[in-house]
Amino acid sequence: MTQIKTESLNSSHTVAMEQAIPITLRRFGSWQVLISRRPLSSTDLASHYDAVSSKWARTARRFQLNTAYREPLLASQVATDLAQIGPQARILDCGVGSGSLSIALDGLIEGPVDFHAIDTSVKMLGQAKSVMQHAGLNPHLQQANVMSLPYEDHSFDVVMAAHVLEHLADPQRAIAEMIRVLKPGGMVFVCVTRPSLFGTLVQLLWRTWAITEQQGIAWLHAFQLVDVGYQPVRLGSFAGYASTAFWARRPQ
Repeated sequence: MTQIKTESLNSSHTVAMEQAIPITLRRFGSWQVLISRRPLSSTDLASHYDAVSSKWARTARRFQLNTAYREPLLASQVATDLAQIGPQARILDCGVGSGSLSIALDGLIEGPVDFHAIDTSVKMLGQAKSVMQHAGLNPHLQQANVMSLPYEDHSFDVVMAAHVLEHLADPQRAIAEMIRVLKPGGMVFVCVTRPSLFGTLVQLLWRTWAITEQQGIAWLHAFQLVDVGYQPVRLGSFAGYASTAFWARRPQ
């Protein structure tokens, strides 16, 4: 009976640790000290973004997100891919926010494409509609969670997300879902917070991961994606190189 209780406790402890996001890890000789936090639930995260939605477009301008995303998008050559597909190209922006990533990509594409976007925050979707339409886009918006996308397999030529994965207890599950709806030969493009002084501030405020280049690359390789690339992203204001963009293709 004691053994069963111990195994049950160990199992519960393991699950709790898997659901926690590591904040800092320090080693002192044979000692290892890990500080972690439980991530916000989907409901709490949506509520937090509902609360900041009215000023999120201003936040995007402060950090110059529309400009910051252009350089890694160019480096990924995703615009070249979409140009070859033409107006039938379908793009999904997961956790669209106020639409900065989609707007940046649209500025690199000649001709129309079919933009779709999701967010867990209803009020943020309202901001996205206003900001993206002002930028000349007419996206199909839907409230949904990246962990369970409401689309069929192989639906999109590009699936992307900016500063979404780091909020999740299991980012790899979200990547798997993004790949599920990606067409063979299509590209997944994600931008995440990286370890830095500003990244630590974001972690403390939003309970997020700070994802290293090695982690991001390993996650993409784990799904047997090809043409994996990455590039640090310089945000405006005082943030510096606070993010990293990663991209890869689903094999044909």
